[in-house]
Amino acid sequence: MTAPALLAFAPPGEPPAPASAPAGWSLSVDLARFGELEDFTPALAVLLDIESEPGASMDLWLAHEGGVLARWSGGRTDDYRGDACFQLPLVSEDGARALPLAGTRGHAITVAFRDAGGRVIASVTRGVAGFAPQLTGEPPAADVFRDLLACP
Repeated sequence: MTAPALLAFAPPGEPPAPASAPAGWSLSVDLARFGELEDFTPALAVLLDIESEPGASMDLWLAHEGGVLARWSGGRTDDYRGDACFQLPLVSEDGARALPLAGTRGHAITVAFRDAGGRVIASVTRGVAGFAPQLTGEPPAADVFRDLLACP
């Protein structure tokens, strides 16, 4: 499980534009889809194929046709080559708070890696597959879209 250094809902700004990876890096989002955790909690699953160098942070932006829903930023990369799969819960553990997806469409995830100075190293945007869960409830808080959970 990885927790963010920054978590924002309906943040200002836009996700970074696509940026090709430099030497020593590669990034592709092989899959992004709405689904469920093993306990049936609605979640967003993401599968990345990565080649990374040490010291960068990762940004995730979930957007729809009307704007950005959430931004997650954190972690520190290592020298890594391979796949990374994680899931982000879209509802709080008690079910009271949720990322407001009801009525939204055209979802996309942007994954970007930034250096220590905040400069984008690589960035990719991909549409999210599956039907968005029609979530409503109290506005999201720090326990929604927070923890990156390993895929089963």
